[in-house]
Amino acid sequence: MPLYEYRCNACLETFELLRPMADRTLQAMCPSCESATTMPLISRVAITVHSASRANFEPAPPSASDGACCGGACGCD
Repeated sequence: MPLYEYRCNACLETFELLRPMADRTLQAMCPSCESATTMPLISRVAITVHSASRANFEPAPPSASDGACCGGACGCD
């Protein structure tokens, strides 16, 4: 179940709720002032790469098609 962030229009408190995706746009009760005049906020997403995964990453070796503009076919390597 996703975690959504809301802001209360009455007291400007920001809070989070775990709720089904289908309920995302429904009004949420503010835990501070108990107002139901809230609005969903656009949440940021964080992706973490663990150091063990990073250590196993090897970039692909350069290929003949790594030319500047068209894979080297125009002679501008």
